[in-house]
Amino acid sequence: MMFQSLKPIFCRYSAALSSFLVFSQTAPAAVRAISHGGVVVSGSRESTAAGLAILKQGGSAADAAVTVSLVLGMTEPFNSGLGGKFVALYYDSKTGAVSFLDGMGVAPGKIPVKKLAGMDPLKRERGYLSACIPGCAAGLGQLHQRWGHLSWKTCVEPARKIATDGYEVPAKQLIVFADKQAAIRRDPAASQLFLTDGSIPKPGTRLTNPDLAHTLQILAEKGAEAFYQGEIAEKLVAASKAGGGYFSLEDFSHYRATVSAPLTTDYKGNRIHTGPSPLTGGGTLLLTLKALEPHDWSGIGRSDFSRIDLVSRVIQQVYPAVGTSFGDSPGNNTRMTGLFTAANYGAFLSRALVSTPGNPRQGPFSLTPSGNLNGNTTHFIVVDRDGNIACVTQSLSHHFGAGVVAPGTGILLNNDLGNFSFNNPGSINAVGPGKRPRSTITPVIVTRDGKPILALGSPASQRIPTGVFQVLTSILDFKASLVDAIDEPRFHIRRPETSRSPANELDLETGITGDTVKKLAMNGWKTEAGTQDSYYFAAVNAVGFHPDGTHEAVGDERRTNSAAGE
Repeated sequence: MMFQSLKPIFCRYSAALSSFLVFSQTAPAAVRAISHGGVVVSGSRESTAAGLAILKQGGSAADAAVTVSLVLGMTEPFNSGLGGKFVALYYDSKTGAVSFLDGMGVAPGKIPVKKLAGMDPLKRERGYLSACIPGCAAGLGQLHQRWGHLSWKTCVEPARKIATDGYEVPAKQLIVFADKQAAIRRDPAASQLFLTDGSIPKPGTRLTNPDLAHTLQILAEKGAEAFYQGEIAEKLVAASKAGGGYFSLEDFSHYRATVSAPLTTDYKGNRIHTGPSPLTGGGTLLLTLKALEPHDWSGIGRSDFSRIDLVSRVIQQVYPAVGTSFGDSPGNNTRMTGLFTAANYGAFLSRALVSTPGNPRQGPFSLTPSGNLNGNTTHFIVVDRDGNIACVTQSLSHHFGAGVVAPGTGILLNNDLGNFSFNNPGSINAVGPGKRPRSTITPVIVTRDGKPILALGSPASQRIPTGVFQVLTSILDFKASLVDAIDEPRFHIRRPETSRSPANELDLETGITGDTVKKLAMNGWKTEAGTQDSYYFAAVNAVGFHPDGTHEAVGDERRTNSAAGE
């Protein structure tokens, strides 16, 4: 979808952030590729093409994922990169096992908790003091070490070349540049990279990043571990100290990405795999699925009032349960797995059926802050010709992250520290040295009888799990095609930021009928007309696995997603 006029959209974007009910522009048709070989779906045409080229060289899904990830750091620079976090599900076709890779950010070891807790939240939202130790490079290193076939240098080289030669900014991305230009201007290095003569770039402007090309050259020659020791780490630590941050060389040398079992549950004969705690998106998704598993959707449309109403009521019950159980603290796994019982599933549904949208807080659960509505990420999927799957979400937290680029590195840093709870030391998500903050990231791989049938995920902050839920259940419960499920209009029940926040704010995308909107309002949902850009709602990318052996990759054109196959 091409914008007819960018200026009105920029204006609507800023105004819409304060609206309770947000209507998007009409969602465009998804992009689609089908192949008996490998497929790639990702956030830019350059990253998809680069990943596909690696597959054609005989690379595995892990090899191509390294390439796609690093290229996205150039071609979707505001969403992810080496300065941010990385999580992945990896399906090994030889063993049938699904593994979870955790390259989440980590709070610096010398973080002054009391000082930050007493600070105005706006003052710690951006800048070096808002950054966690980045985990993206370590996550990519683990992925390649375990499942890569080609050399690491071969996988890094395409991103180094694009950083040198540049990429042409597509019109659809300019809405993000425009909205965040004030944050970019605060940092000279960021301004030099992302603005043209102090203004947002025009469509087709070619942006280069020679410092990032140099950083990637070091990584190509010395491996992912070079990010955490030597020149790169030294420059990041020096920039942090000069900018009021808390990075140390010890933080970098001690950082490790981890590999573990995913969070899983069975749903109507399928096995759903997703990310475990401290990710909250997977828990929200699976608990909502299990609560609604017995419900009969016969005769109900995917965007009907009754579906939106009941799903939103159940999610209202699930949010506080996840909020008090998912986080990086002692007893993490016990709390997380303890939620997955038939008694809890039944309680979520029964309370949802008798509650009212404006007063849903039934039961013993308390709410905790959920993070900024304007946070964003990117999600991509790679499938190789052997059927291995890399299902990856990576992020800087908010658009343009901390808004600072460490001089000499070309690396835009994250602002993940804001995902912690600062004012409640008793919270399981309370900020602390060496802790990993929560995230709504929700990568998903679905298997049936041990074989993959679907992989999907999305960006969009707290809209991620609700968007992934809608696409997943449209396919599994309503038998929608992949394209139709991704193209359908989204709805999202906002998670209250505090105990005083309204609990019945419902976002609806254009395409949901006026009659449905009226019924929702009459039944207690806070629905107000508004506008929003295509970056607001979850832009789900997915790959379907068909009985004839074909792989169907579908990219959501709410953003600049692209899909291609061998």
